[in-house]
Amino acid sequence: MRDRIIKFIIVCAVGYALYFVLAHHIIMFGRDFVVLKKEKLDLGHSFYSPGDRKEIMYKGLDNMLMNEDLRNAGLGELLVERGLISEEELEGALNKIDYGE
Repeated sequence: MRDRIIKFIIVCAVGYALYFVLAHHIIMFGRDFVVLKKEKLDLGHSFYSPGDRKEIMYKGLDNMLMNEDLRNAGLGELLVERGLISEEELEGALNKIDYGE
């Protein structure tokens, strides 16, 4: 009986861990991380690391935000909140994506 309970608890824990990964973006900043809610359950960009400011500028902010899942989850706002980009840079990147400006 005890073994069955332990197995059940392990299966539930693994199931919840899988659900958590399917339902959230885990955005990593070095050793720190932030969890953003996904709009739908999938494995796309479950783990994502934008890097530091130099890396963001190298990759291109608009290229990072081209991914609708990350953009809709609030990656741009998170980068502004953490001081990696300015509000103007975010608006410029979003305008470039949405309107080709």
